[in-house]
Amino acid sequence: MNKKHHILIIDDVHPSFISKLSAYSIEYVPTISVDVLWDAMQEATILVMRSKLNITADWIDRAPKLKLIARLGSGMDNIDVDYATTHGIHCINAPEGNRNAVAEQAVGTMLALLSNVYKGDREISQGVWDRRGNEGRELRNLTVGIIGYGNVGSRLAELLVGFGCEILAYDLYKNGFGNAQIKEVHLAELQDHSDIVTIHVPLTNNSQNMVNDEFIERMKKSILLLNLSRGAVVNISALINGIKSGKVLGVGLDVLPNEKLDTYTKEERNNLSYLSDSKVVMISPHIGGITKDAYIMLAEVLADKILKWDNRLPLVN
Repeated sequence: MNKKHHILIIDDVHPSFISKLSAYSIEYVPTISVDVLWDAMQEATILVMRSKLNITADWIDRAPKLKLIARLGSGMDNIDVDYATTHGIHCINAPEGNRNAVAEQAVGTMLALLSNVYKGDREISQGVWDRRGNEGRELRNLTVGIIGYGNVGSRLAELLVGFGCEILAYDLYKNGFGNAQIKEVHLAELQDHSDIVTIHVPLTNNSQNMVNDEFIERMKKSILLLNLSRGAVVNISALINGIKSGKVLGVGLDVLPNEKLDTYTKEERNNLSYLSDSKVVMISPHIGGITKDAYIMLAEVLADKILKWDNRLPLVN
């Protein structure tokens, strides 16, 4: 173990993380301001962060001693991994830490949409008591298509098995993961048969605006659509078109392309207003991976990975 490493932590983390890495020099500054951070980066050999900062080439150039960037979460889209790698900086994350939390929210969102719990709640608040108009559907009789079979997608499949529904899974980068309960398919087959499409992919050039007008029109059935990955994977204008045309019957979004609501353009405000007013759209503020349990798990998983990295042990990321 290289006790000479200086760990700079710029986001909130559970105390177990610091406890596991107590042999190192640790600077825990979760409320650090940008102007102070410039200087703090000078001495850091390990940077631990979540989403407070976009780690661009400029930030990396400001950290001459940096050897490792460790993210307390799953997505790496706020880190210039390519630039870091070319400068000898390793990048790791901890998708195992909140995989179950996101998967559970996906199941809960499906059930709420299928049973019209959310729609019924909205109507009652408006003085409408409509039982027949909120007749639901049972998950066990439907086909769920999972796009992205990584940590969250695979955990979601495990949870869905107990409901007795048909489970299809597609992953652009993986194959050979299917079994008797989860059918591995190409995207076209998933689009042919799914009643529910739930997305769990990283944000890349391949996945940005993946769900567009063409994607939605390609679906054989009218669907429920869930996105608990990254907002830019779903084109919001195309989504609204799908709702209006009846191709999209219900929507669950835990993410948006732009999550800084105070920066919205007029078009973004109009789109959000349409979705927020809809009784078939559920939006949550990117909370799928934020549970008390995941808060602990993320810290412990990432700390263990840092220890393995420093001791040059096999690291699965």
